[in-house]
Amino acid sequence: MIIDKAYYLTTPLTRGFLLLLGVSMLSVAACKGERDADRKESENDPNATSLEQLDPSKVRSFPDTLHDRFTDYFGQLAEAGRFSGVVLLQEDHRFFIKAFGHRRLRDRDSLLLDDRFQLASLSKPLTAFGVLTLVEQGLIELDAYVSDYLFDFPFSDVTVRSLLDHTSGLGNYIYITDSLWNAPDSFMTNRNVYELIRCEQLPIYYPAHRRFDYCNTNYALLPILIEEVSGMSFSAYMEDEVFKPLGMLQTQYLDPFDMPSDAYPVLGHYPNGDPKSPFYLNGVIGDKSLYSNVFDLYKFYRELQAPTLISRTLVNEAMCPQVNTSYDRYYGLGWRIQPMDGDTLVFHNGWWRGFRSYFWMSKQNDKLAIILTNSIRGGYLKQEEIWGMF
Repeated sequence: MIIDKAYYLTTPLTRGFLLLLGVSMLSVAACKGERDADRKESENDPNATSLEQLDPSKVRSFPDTLHDRFTDYFGQLAEAGRFSGVVLLQEDHRFFIKAFGHRRLRDRDSLLLDDRFQLASLSKPLTAFGVLTLVEQGLIELDAYVSDYLFDFPFSDVTVRSLLDHTSGLGNYIYITDSLWNAPDSFMTNRNVYELIRCEQLPIYYPAHRRFDYCNTNYALLPILIEEVSGMSFSAYMEDEVFKPLGMLQTQYLDPFDMPSDAYPVLGHYPNGDPKSPFYLNGVIGDKSLYSNVFDLYKFYRELQAPTLISRTLVNEAMCPQVNTSYDRYYGLGWRIQPMDGDTLVFHNGWWRGFRSYFWMSKQNDKLAIILTNSIRGGYLKQEEIWGMF
């Protein structure tokens, strides 16, 4: 099988990147090349690695017709100012990977394929996965009470599972911190959120296990749980026990005390194109504030397809409906679940500080869409429309 050269020649590359496709399944080098026809051919660049060097039995591009369809779709959105981001579409090891738009819209510096974006709520499935690694080790039980691990946690009926599937009934800290946090120029942390909970300053919206209520507090609390059980900081645990083993070496949590959000090459933007500035809630992680790129997220996808860090049973449970969110829509353990045209879509989206992120995968087939954006102009992407194109 010969790799379609049209994919390579029409993809706007500006620097090398390393794509390790899967854990113990697929290891490939990706390419470094030109951004447009005015730049030199990438094969003249000694640091470039072309797609012809990949394993053609496992990696290939979509046919020209599909490749052009994807390029036209996202290209037209970008030209209209309604899209700026990186797209990775994959089905049965056929790939479309392309960047559209700019890192900083005012500077007009083109996005690179391996640029890192703030994942916003797409951070939640990875936080859930971190919890499941401790379940796998026998250190956490899904149906145990949170107070079994956090002894000063004041709500005795909240379980670990109810945090993961958003049935805890806890109020959303984001809605009250503007009035409770008296230092808007200082970053809040997860420990600060926990203090609000521990001192019962956070309202309870519903009795635990009564109903689904999507709430950032649940996933801001889970890092505290991981820290208590593991004896490590949440960031260190995720790096050592999840990211490094999966080869996700470009994935890290934002530490605004060390590197504020505006120090990253890629900025989130308002609809008018102005960049978002650092925000006092950026220090709360787990529910958001994870930075990654499409290649690292693809490695996470391969782990979900052939798990090595947790059992297949736990992966299946995470992707199994735990609670109904609306008609024919469900939430698992860190994942949204939606039947669609004879398939089941397992996914999570995110929106925070000018970034939007999308991770959609088929439960029955090897089909995936990862789209990371740094502009909220134009609204959310049309999930069914994009999913139906391939």
